[in-house]
Amino acid sequence: MVAVTPSLQLEHALRHTTSTTVTGFLELLAGEPIEAFDRQHLTIEARVPNLLGVNQGHPLLARSTVLKGTTSGQSYLYARSLLVPSRLPIGFCRQLEATSDPIGRILVRQRVEFDRSPLPGLEPDLLAMFTDSVPDGYLLSRSYRVAVNGEQAILIGEWFLAALEQLLGAF
Repeated sequence: MVAVTPSLQLEHALRHTTSTTVTGFLELLAGEPIEAFDRQHLTIEARVPNLLGVNQGHPLLARSTVLKGTTSGQSYLYARSLLVPSRLPIGFCRQLEATSDPIGRILVRQRVEFDRSPLPGLEPDLLAMFTDSVPDGYLLSRSYRVAVNGEQAILIGEWFLAALEQLLGAF
């Protein structure tokens, strides 16, 4: 018999959610609105090879953020992203930088059709682009690519934080 750990519970809940975004999943699980806090944005140049299929030197937006509940102030997820601004709708990156809206919420609000494809491990560029360290005590980490209009537009690495463990019983 396999023990059901919090990370297995979380993986199961993520696979079976009806939400199209991680933000929606977290709002459903936590029962409160979720916003992006502690946002950092850097404009960088792509290296080759890369998982976004862009040429060396192509401008990218690197982002790190913590998704928190607006009522509780509880941190639920730490994320790092690499975005290809030229493959996203006009004004998308400006909204990311100017508001506390997470990536998924902006994609949905702008009615952008997107597909996610999991990556086998955490993309090294996602780990190396910021000097802050990845949080300890996370339940689960994963990374994936987001395609917009058939082109790879975003790499995302996510670390689901231990605060989610107490909420998993509701799922």
